[in-house]
Amino acid sequence: MELTKWISPDDLVFLSAEERHWLGEVFSRFSGFPNLDQIWSLIDDVWKIFGCDPEVMDERISAFYSHPVWLLNGLFIEQHLESLANREEFSNWVAKQAPQRVADFGGGFGTLARMIGQKLRDITVEVIEPHPHPLAIARAEKTPNVRYQKKLIEQYDVIVATDVFEHVFDPLQLVYDTAQCLCIGGKYLIANCFFPVILCHLPQTFHLRYSWDAAMKAMGLDPSDKVAYGRAYIRRGELNLEAARQVERYSIAMWQYNRFLPGRLARPMTRVLLFLLNRGAKP
Repeated sequence: MELTKWISPDDLVFLSAEERHWLGEVFSRFSGFPNLDQIWSLIDDVWKIFGCDPEVMDERISAFYSHPVWLLNGLFIEQHLESLANREEFSNWVAKQAPQRVADFGGGFGTLARMIGQKLRDITVEVIEPHPHPLAIARAEKTPNVRYQKKLIEQYDVIVATDVFEHVFDPLQLVYDTAQCLCIGGKYLIANCFFPVILCHLPQTFHLRYSWDAAMKAMGLDPSDKVAYGRAYIRRGELNLEAARQVERYSIAMWQYNRFLPGRLARPMTRVLLFLLNRGAKP
């Protein structure tokens, strides 16, 4: 299939021969872009091909996240109405905070960062990705105040992390580490999906589905605005990882029971039990 029907010639020059071949097969199979369910199925297929183990971080996981399916996912987001609507809501919220410096942690293809940069042209927006795709870098360069960085550097007024923490082995440690670069009074916009939507959503994180806000509050990140399917958290002072770990231990213990309950019951039950357990643990 002629790829220029779906990807511009200017963009194609940034794709490897392997990527062009694989994308051509996908577009031929689906007569264009797959739909969301088909994207998820393709991601799962790649996970299975590499034989990834959700309990083991090794070269299989690295190969999985380097596969062209993630390039496809980035391209898909930019023409999927629901994904764009969510990013529009996120970027509008960031714009209202009037920050001077923003980091999109694990920002992937950079769609959200570019939307923020276009709304706030006098600020700096950094996409934190250790190995960005050349096409993502090229697109970011068209928005002068957006750039890629390998890691967080110094302090930010706003950090954004969308669909990141369900993919990592220790979400609380990663929040703690990244929030060190959030200024006091700064806001961390986090959107998670602790559900088995795709195989790379790690099952060991699912207990946080109902306890995430409590863990963030215990750490020192106060839950604030609800934004699309995410929430903003305000850093009030020093961060306390051990307090968040205590919530995590309670959450894991409760998960063996509340995992079988509908969310409308599990969520308030978890909230009440965590409140009682935390109160009982205080001297």
